[in-house]
Amino acid sequence: MGFPIVVATDSGGDVLGFASFADWRGAWPGYRYTVEHSVHVRNDVRGRGIGRALVESLFPLALGLGKHVMIGGIDAANDASIRFHERLGFQRVAHFREVGHKFGRWLDLVFMQRFLDPPGTIRS
Repeated sequence: MGFPIVVATDSGGDVLGFASFADWRGAWPGYRYTVEHSVHVRNDVRGRGIGRALVESLFPLALGLGKHVMIGGIDAANDASIRFHERLGFQRVAHFREVGHKFGRWLDLVFMQRFLDPPGTIRS
C-alpha cells in the first residue's frame, strides 16, 4: 500500500526533514489498524518545531486511512527523541534489550505508541 511521506523544506526548497509511516507487522491482517512512523530532521535545524509539525501532520493522514495506533521504535539511549515523542502524546510500551547492533555496540529499542482515535474504538 502506498503510504504518505511528508517533507519540510525551506523557502529555497532545501529539505529540512521528512516523516512517513508504514504497516506495522504488515504480513499479519490483525495488525492492519496499526502503523509505525519514522521522522528525521536535519541536525542543523532541530529544535525549531519541524519534527513536531511533521509528526503531527501524519496523525490525520493515518486516521484517514482507518488507522487506530501509531508506533515509534526509538534507540533507548536517545533521550531527546523519547522526550519528543512523549510531548506528542506517545507512551512507552516496551523495552527490548540488545535487539539492534550499530557502530560496534548493542542497542536497546523502546517502543512508544499513540492512539489516533480513542482507545477501544472499533473499526470495521
